[in-house]
Amino acid sequence: MDTSLVRRCLVGAVVLSLLATTFGASVAAGLSDSGAPTPESSAVATGDGFAADTVGPSAPAAETRTTVTESGGSAFSVGTDDVFDNASSNITATQEFRLTPNDRGRITVVQRYRVPERVAALKPQLPAEVSVTGTTGFSQADGQTYEWDGNTTDPQITFVMDVNETRDLTGPEGARGRYLFVDAGDWALFRQPSIATSWSYQGGEPVGITRESTTAGPGYVGDWMVYMGEVETHERTAHGQRFQLIVPDRASLAESPDDILDTMATAADQLRVGDRDDEVYAFAAPTTTVEWGVRGLQYGDSDMWVRDAEALATAENTWLHEYVHTRQDYDTDASAKWTTEAFATYYAAHLAMEQGHANYDGFRDVIRQGTVRPQSDAVLTEPSSWANAANYLKGSLVAADTDRRIRLATDQSRSLQAVFSAMNAHQGPVNHRTVFESVGTVSSADVRQAAVTYARTERTPDLWTKAAHAEAFGPTPARIEVGFADGADRFAVGGPYRNASVEGSDLTVFTGETLTLTGAVSNTGGAASEYEARFAVDGRVRATETGTLQPGDRVTHSFERSFSEPGEHILAVGSDEVTVEVHDPVAASVTGLAANRTQLSEAGAVAFTATISNPTGVPARGNVTLRGPNGPIIDRQPALGPDENRTVSGVARLERGEYEFSVGDADTLTVTVGDVGGSDDGDGASQNGDDGAGGGSSGFGPGFGPVATLVGLLAGLALLGRRRQE
Repeated sequence: MDTSLVRRCLVGAVVLSLLATTFGASVAAGLSDSGAPTPESSAVATGDGFAADTVGPSAPAAETRTTVTESGGSAFSVGTDDVFDNASSNITATQEFRLTPNDRGRITVVQRYRVPERVAALKPQLPAEVSVTGTTGFSQADGQTYEWDGNTTDPQITFVMDVNETRDLTGPEGARGRYLFVDAGDWALFRQPSIATSWSYQGGEPVGITRESTTAGPGYVGDWMVYMGEVETHERTAHGQRFQLIVPDRASLAESPDDILDTMATAADQLRVGDRDDEVYAFAAPTTTVEWGVRGLQYGDSDMWVRDAEALATAENTWLHEYVHTRQDYDTDASAKWTTEAFATYYAAHLAMEQGHANYDGFRDVIRQGTVRPQSDAVLTEPSSWANAANYLKGSLVAADTDRRIRLATDQSRSLQAVFSAMNAHQGPVNHRTVFESVGTVSSADVRQAAVTYARTERTPDLWTKAAHAEAFGPTPARIEVGFADGADRFAVGGPYRNASVEGSDLTVFTGETLTLTGAVSNTGGAASEYEARFAVDGRVRATETGTLQPGDRVTHSFERSFSEPGEHILAVGSDEVTVEVHDPVAASVTGLAANRTQLSEAGAVAFTATISNPTGVPARGNVTLRGPNGPIIDRQPALGPDENRTVSGVARLERGEYEFSVGDADTLTVTVGDVGGSDDGDGASQNGDDGAGGGSSGFGPGFGPVATLVGLLAGLALLGRRRQE
């Protein structure tokens, strides 16, 4: 995925594979004083003991606010460092994590800032539950908000936080223990704290922020998860994603690192639903001293942990389940919440079967659990009815049945992935209507009605035979993916200030500019299919391109959006989106005024040149108005790129007299024509000139080269000749 405000945040879902036959009871499991797991009960959970719905901690919400003026600005950021695009300087906020073996369950964090000179104020706000133990260059302002003293270049705050998080779970998500995150004393696996930071700066160029993390001693920091202790990392790059598998020395993997990476890399190709994060961080959670409450957990956009004991050769594949969660870039309301776990459970089983990790019987055993009461009696669009984790069990059955019906209705040209992709591309929370309308759009009204029936009532679809499954799922359907094109030219800005490619998950443009987005549509499946590439602005479709793609084909389409007013917009092509901040250009200033001559013996033409400057790193627009005795000599509103100087010129005929000319910040210019005492009021003429290159000087006056001087003289002679003819 493009790490997105685009940033975007997936509600952290506790994942887990479905269980086939028996579910172990969850009891209060933890760490003994020696670090060994506490004893577990051998009781078997009954259906009435299943949890209705369980999710992990919510991912940190990403939010930014900015104010930009000609002389300075302010900003606020939490959960992301995508604040300004290409800021000239950045505050560096570094979190350093330290184990505290004598205080098990707590981690020490040193929050350090490196502050550029132009920063005028800096205020971090710590989470409510942490305890501050020391500060350098900060004082407490209000509650958990701390204020920088303005003098210390590298201020810091030291605090301790509790990291143990537990759940008492049963059902398919339970793993017989209690922990979601833990500090085991000599190692820890936990989530980073999110620190809200506000600051102000001086000058026309914005100051952004860079978020960094490190461990004191061995360890590994993902995007939001942290493991402290000795680790070995394994890496794989495939299909636009880089997979990092972090294996602690405390872990004992049931599978080889290469096989785990193969599985996720293959799934990256199998799932063409958009939202591919550039990085995926997969931590193997040690089971030697901790009884985890779940089999795996996905947090933030791209971080996940899976128990080291989890196998690949099963339709209850936790590695795949967690990976599917990283590909879900949609928020839901209550009526569509079931799809989060239903899709992850179904696709974990389906992809495992496609990869040869499971056979049809194993796949059938997974979805069969949705046909059994009380799960089968649940209404998926009503979470209060989810007894016995029906969102996992009946949900995966309904997802599988819907996929089968879509494939049959479209002759293999579409699948549930088209619905998944449409949900990822949807602006705002997905509700049940969004889901069902997508099903009807990609297939037929009959398939939509079946999905409505099984998700909104207590009815359950019948299982199908192995032969019927082969008929529907045998050929590889079309896999249409719509999103931004790859490469540096996918975003381009054009207009009066610049014509250039831009890049980033957040883009900054200026009023008067046009942003061009290049979208790409590809078909990696085995059948031809029609496609529809939608360009949306703030959730409203503004343009649509359609066509048909054969297997292996790829096409691109360009979409444009112009901006006349400041504001923030979300632009999307397919399931990819980018946040665009629109600002007014800063005001350029006139820094110089020159004439080709300042003394004339008699009435004649004088050529004036004004120099307008933009010393900032962002576009600017100026207003240059120089008036003569009979009207404007120069009246222009030039646009300037970052760090650009331009000149504008005009010619005026001046009669006898003494004239003072001033504009902007330039020094006043005095022009004397003839004997001032004997001057009379004559008609003058003026003419606006075009932008000139400026530069150089001559004996006729400062700031002009020979070409400009000649132009002024010729214009003056022409005016004199015309007056003689009159």
